[in-house]
Amino acid sequence: MIDKHRDTLLQGQNVRNAYGDNRMSLRQKITIALVLIAVVAVALVPAIQGIISSNSQAAETPPSAAPEEPATGNNFDRVLFAGDSISVGRDAHLLPESFRAITSRHLKAAGTESITTIAKSGAKLNYIAHSKSLPKDLDLAIIELGTNDAGGKTPTDTFRKEYQNYLKRIRSVSPSVHFVCLGVWYRPETQIAQDLDTVIQQTCEANSGTFVSLSDLYSNAKNRGPRGMQTWKGKSDLFHPNTAGHLAIAKRLLQELSLPATS
Repeated sequence: MIDKHRDTLLQGQNVRNAYGDNRMSLRQKITIALVLIAVVAVALVPAIQGIISSNSQAAETPPSAAPEEPATGNNFDRVLFAGDSISVGRDAHLLPESFRAITSRHLKAAGTESITTIAKSGAKLNYIAHSKSLPKDLDLAIIELGTNDAGGKTPTDTFRKEYQNYLKRIRSVSPSVHFVCLGVWYRPETQIAQDLDTVIQQTCEANSGTFVSLSDLYSNAKNRGPRGMQTWKGKSDLFHPNTAGHLAIAKRLLQELSLPATS
């Protein structure tokens, strides 16, 4: 009887031990799970802080301003055109289609305030160089002279002295002027055209200016004629630049002045 009671007690104790073992195993699982959660949470703290910091900075930092476009202005406030019938605009169909008018529009659009023109059809260098009207404080002087000297066969040495004296005269009243000197509009195969172009280039560059050749533009037959077409300045001939020729001169000049070469 006592043995049976002891066996019963032992069985009960075994049941309790087994249950206790099961409870211990579950507790361990919960503990391990909590530890893992804690480890993951600790690992995520820097990332969470980084996200918070990033969002905070994005909210506080104003968007960067759009990059400014480069200025399209120029430093040529006061400009002079000096020339002959080509600067007058002869044989362009309309005056606004002349190289001088096209260039002037682009200069004004870029900020030029004053443009003076001293030009006369048939004029040689000497005539324009001694004109009483000469503006002061020029920033840019565009010289288109020599074509009628080529046609009239002005001696090269005489032309050289006159050209040099004219540039000196302009600079005497405009110390900061920049010269752009156009070559002659004449048959480039002739010796006189080659000689005068050489003089213009050498003299202009010696005065810190730039030379713009027109010989290849003259050689292109599409830039001259046809004869007898009605223009704003009378009937056209086969010599002067037509509308296409004036545009070609303007584009070359605008390129030299770093202005957009449009019509």
